[in-house]
Amino acid sequence: MSFYAKIKTELANKKYIIAAIEEMKRRGELTNYQINEKKEKIEIDREGDLLAITKEKAGNNFEVSGDSRVANAFTNRLKQFYAYESIKDNLPLDFEIAKESEEAGEIIIHLKG
Repeated sequence: MSFYAKIKTELANKKYIIAAIEEMKRRGELTNYQINEKKEKIEIDREGDLLAITKEKAGNNFEVSGDSRVANAFTNRLKQFYAYESIKDNLPLDFEIAKESEEAGEIIIHLKG
């Protein structure tokens, strides 16, 4: 038996959320997603497990909802890719990414400047 869960996040920039989801799709971690601009909602299909990312009504942040087993793991991974995309987008001009890798579920970025 599983339960429906809503996980509140501190993720507030929709641009990075979409970039993170696109990176997860590119890596094969989710099957498909759809963006509903009117409802401020992103629906995600993770090999049959359905999740939704929606904007909080009383704030600027987003929340993930769906099956509690899947939503928790997905939210943790989404936060990793959100940070990854944010770092890539905000690198000072003096630096560039020399090497990217992933070990045991952790994304490692080597910079050169």
